[in-house]
Amino acid sequence: MAFFVAIVAVLYTLVFATGDHRAVPKLGIDLQGGTRVALTARTETGEPPSKESLNVSREIIDTRVNGTGVQGAEVVLDGSTIVITVPGENGEKAKDLGQTAQLRFRPVVGSVAAQAQPQPSTEPQPSVTGSAPPTPTSGAPTSGAPASGAPSSTVAPQGRPAPAPAQQPSSGAPAATTTAAPPATTSAATPPPADNPCTQYTALLADPKAETPALISAGKKCRQAPTLAPSKGADGAEVPADQALQQAALAALDCAPGKKDPLVGNDDKSLPLAACDQDGVEKFILGPSFLEGTEINNATSQLDPQGVGYVVSISFKATGSKVWSEYTASHVQERAAFVLDTQVVSAPTIQGAINGDTQITGGQGGFKQAEAMKLANVLKFGSLPLSFEPSEAETVSATLGIASLEAGLIAGAIGLALVFLYCLVYYRLLGLLTILSLVLSGVIVYAVLVLLGRWIGYSLDLPGVAGLIVAVGFTADSFVIFFERLKDEIREGRSFRSAVPRAWVRGRRTILSADAVLFLAAAVLYVLAVGQVRGFAFTLGISTVLDLIVVFLVTHPLVAVASKSKFLSSPKLSGLGSTQRSAVAQRAARVPAGTAAKEV
Repeated sequence: MAFFVAIVAVLYTLVFATGDHRAVPKLGIDLQGGTRVALTARTETGEPPSKESLNVSREIIDTRVNGTGVQGAEVVLDGSTIVITVPGENGEKAKDLGQTAQLRFRPVVGSVAAQAQPQPSTEPQPSVTGSAPPTPTSGAPTSGAPASGAPSSTVAPQGRPAPAPAQQPSSGAPAATTTAAPPATTSAATPPPADNPCTQYTALLADPKAETPALISAGKKCRQAPTLAPSKGADGAEVPADQALQQAALAALDCAPGKKDPLVGNDDKSLPLAACDQDGVEKFILGPSFLEGTEINNATSQLDPQGVGYVVSISFKATGSKVWSEYTASHVQERAAFVLDTQVVSAPTIQGAINGDTQITGGQGGFKQAEAMKLANVLKFGSLPLSFEPSEAETVSATLGIASLEAGLIAGAIGLALVFLYCLVYYRLLGLLTILSLVLSGVIVYAVLVLLGRWIGYSLDLPGVAGLIVAVGFTADSFVIFFERLKDEIREGRSFRSAVPRAWVRGRRTILSADAVLFLAAAVLYVLAVGQVRGFAFTLGISTVLDLIVVFLVTHPLVAVASKSKFLSSPKLSGLGSTQRSAVAQRAARVPAGTAAKEV
């Protein structure tokens, strides 16, 4: 009993000393309202997506829901639409859950400014830091590389000084800055050909009624076409095909913040790509992908140890780590772009081979915390096989759920009162112990639900409440098994005090077997079910485990204490008087019968 009191004390200390100090469980969408977002799948051809790809997408989004702590959310398929229902005020997160998250590593062929730039900033610039020092590459340029003995390999943005290494060469010469390859530039002197697909793409972008399949098709022809017929400049000179394509593709790009890119999730990794950076300040011509984000093993966000803001640390699988190390070693002083859903996250200049984990930083000032967490989550939980168009967040009212909860609680209270009344009439003192045990069980279950809401984001919904109410009956069954076994021992002629140990030894095996079967059923239901049914299974399983704690640490010790007290063990008070009288009558009936047999 003292151990149980200690458990309750620890639980409620955690309840009131951690989190927001409020002893209120986290509620599901049906009890507190929330937000619903519909993600409509789209394909390049406009054909309906396959059932398999939709199921895979639903599973990945469901995993992202759990990974970002948005528990209690429901992810269901409705035709070619995935509907996410999120409790509370996390509706805006639901839109991010449908992000395609296709991370690709592409070489930078050229770049231009997307808009007029202000004076050079003194903020920290993007960089990539490896877990091992850069490996010298035979024949590779060495200007700007970190000095021997530097603790980490660093990649700095093209055209800007690299971050200062830990140790400078003995000569004291500063690290040289790197310069870009001649960037692709747009010029009125080299207009694109009349049949340039970028003309159609630009027109479709300006048309609000343009259909998505047409936008994707035109976008790929414009921004990913590998060749284009040569054209004549204003001075009559021939413009190379690739340069004309780069000029037209860059001109067609709109890098304004918030501008939707129709190629998200639909770009071809084997073709070049014209893309913007996430800040909308630079345009890139990128080569085919040399490494896919599927080779990422894990991704986490953390404070930048060498600057301001946050960074995203990524570790590669064995194959990806080898490719990344070989590429960085053979492309020193060249830029590599980290492209997430056709947007360049970072495009640093390689100064040496990176062996091991890699850190991605954002633009000037690094990532913000929310940006780093979002990027880490979408990289860690995988890319979707489809691209999705999110709807506007729709507020869901909890009125119906609250009315159902009130009706359920009233029904549960009536049922619990009937259980209490039956226990008092039939078991008397033992009935009081049953009531006390049920109350203590409710106390510990409540604390556990509050803490689970804080630690793993568990949300209590209507099915979960139903699981708690059903668990009351199973908890009472454990007491009935013990008490009825106790009566059987008394009928065999034992006193209350001597019957308790034997009844407990025999009764607990039945209690353990029954609770094990119930817990197994709840676990199987939780694994196989989806949506709110899992809430029912979860609370039923938790209540079953806590039932054993109460029976072993509360009910049995209290019955043992009562059996040793003359006052509490009196037949009238204990409710065992009729059982004891029945046992005496049976013994008296057996004695005369035995005597008569001897006389015969």
